[in-house]
Amino acid sequence: MTGRERILRVLAGEQPDRVPFVPNLWQWFYVNQERGALPKALREVFSPVGVLRKLRAEVMSKFDGLALREGLPHCRQTVTFAGDRQACPAWTSFTSFEGGTVRRDTLETPAGSLTHTWQYEPQSGAPFETEHWWKDFEREYPAVRFWLEDASPVLDQAAWARGLANVGEDGLVLFQLPPTPLKKFHWLAGQEQATFWIHDHPREMRELARIHERTALAALEEVVDLAGLEVFEVPDNLDSMFYSPALFRAFCLPLLQQAARMIHARSKYLFVHACGRLKALAPLFLEAELDCVEGQAHPPLGDWPLAQARALSERLIVCGGMTATEQEWHGPGTRARIEAYVRETFASLGDKRRFLFASGCNTSPRTPWENLLAFRDACWEHGKFPNP
Repeated sequence: MTGRERILRVLAGEQPDRVPFVPNLWQWFYVNQERGALPKALREVFSPVGVLRKLRAEVMSKFDGLALREGLPHCRQTVTFAGDRQACPAWTSFTSFEGGTVRRDTLETPAGSLTHTWQYEPQSGAPFETEHWWKDFEREYPAVRFWLEDASPVLDQAAWARGLANVGEDGLVLFQLPPTPLKKFHWLAGQEQATFWIHDHPREMRELARIHERTALAALEEVVDLAGLEVFEVPDNLDSMFYSPALFRAFCLPLLQQAARMIHARSKYLFVHACGRLKALAPLFLEAELDCVEGQAHPPLGDWPLAQARALSERLIVCGGMTATEQEWHGPGTRARIEAYVRETFASLGDKRRFLFASGCNTSPRTPWENLLAFRDACWEHGKFPNP
């Protein structure tokens, strides 16, 4: 059974030969590659997908699904860099730093200009926003609105073809759609400021949400029938600390419901990235007709154990099981500890159908290679299905 076949059986609620093992190793690979800390076994491996193949894992790649480009016919965007050019990373999950560790973007619109700054922190292997696009509601609202109205996502055919070819039959590409309006507001203004503005300026924020919804659905309409595309993902970071049920209902649910109906009409699947506290949102996942909350973090990082997610609905695909808490275990007896943890986790899920054994958000760069091998071996042992 190929990795693609194995994952598709799980998504369909059918029984494969075993539970798919689908760790997210992108940050783990690039940070350790940059630090010269990859194990000897990976000397001849040059990509995260290559690591997954070396690990004999299934591939579930969202980064090969970054094939939508934002067209802005009436705006002009420029980028400048500062900081240490020698410390520039080869890759980050959100943006690029080819000219320095500080990236400053400027967007000029007929209604005004907006600026935004990222800073890459080598010690964490991750970028952080030090300046959001939208800082003053009244002064910058016209420019933000013009930007959202001007945006027209376009499929990059070459990028999509490369993504499919890179993954091949070893797994699936998760095609990345635009975020929900609430996540878009978080990107524009930051989570705290966006939350205040939703309460202080409800009419304007709802208007912006509807504009973004129309753009996102138009983008989905363009790609929903692509051959070889089975799974779409909305790249939010669901967490009830900033996605209260009321905010989710107002600024996520309308888009997700419409997207789910379009996708399900083609017998395809809708994922949303969800790695925070999820328990309060669980009933809304069913109302939104989601197929999977991808990257779920269980306690203590999250608040929704995998067994409770499994019990919510026979239709919901559970995707998670390995967080930094377990990934970073070390010392004598670690392999046995991992084996016991996987055995108990799998047993808590009943028949193990509709379960993808995955990273809870991602894989910590401090995860030893030996731990990844131990997780894989335990998955193979305890994730077997009788008579697939």
